[in-house]
Amino acid sequence: MLLLLPLATGGTTLPTDAYPGAAASYIVVADGRPLWMRAVDQPRQPASLAKLLTALVLLKDGWQPDAGITTSAAAAAVGGSRLGLRRGERLQARDALTALLVRSANDACVALAEHAAGTLAAFAERMNARAATLGMSDSYFVHPCGLDAPGQRSSARDLLRLAVAAMAQPEIARTVALREAVVTSSAGRRFTMHNGNALLGRLDGIVGIKSGYTSGAGKCVIALARRGGHEVWLVMLDAPNRWWMADGLIEAAFGQLEREEAVR
Repeated sequence: MLLLLPLATGGTTLPTDAYPGAAASYIVVADGRPLWMRAVDQPRQPASLAKLLTALVLLKDGWQPDAGITTSAAAAAVGGSRLGLRRGERLQARDALTALLVRSANDACVALAEHAAGTLAAFAERMNARAATLGMSDSYFVHPCGLDAPGQRSSARDLLRLAVAAMAQPEIARTVALREAVVTSSAGRRFTMHNGNALLGRLDGIVGIKSGYTSGAGKCVIALARRGGHEVWLVMLDAPNRWWMADGLIEAAFGQLEREEAVR
């Protein structure tokens, strides 16, 4: 089981902020034990990391992967990362979910949320209800795609809880591991997409999970790596040198595990 709270008992080594320049907020967990952290409960805009919660809500609430998802005018006009859907264009729900998780496509995200709940506000209510069941006490979601919004917030600790729950869902775990994917609209338009998680295929053992960026959130990433029976989780929020630091923190965590193993 993943340990999300450091213990304050005698003889326990508490996690330190060993890499203060890594991000405004971050946490590194190795084999269920927090190694290093900074401002893990500080409320911040979550950017597209919120889409992991959107995916969890979609998969729970009467998910029909073959359902046709129609792109509304609002979905076609949304800004940020997009697949390029046109108003009235239709995708199967499974393909829209792939676009949401791999391309971080806001147009697919809005279309899915509207299809599931009618409005983005109604879908956000479902997100907050699910967040409460996950123990995300420092979080409140306003936009299903994670676009900056007044009052919206989450924390590194909460987003780690979310990521663990998301990776427990086979459909999400399979999709966030894809380096690229192709989907086709009902009209026959073909969309090729590449995963925004630049660690995939570059760093040994990476199996997901999600990157994000908005002007309010900065550059963010949640990553999971597995090597030789060991597991390292990383959450970084507002990380100026996101990929370089993520690479270094994950390697440092595995190095720590190897050193500990060597002296046992």
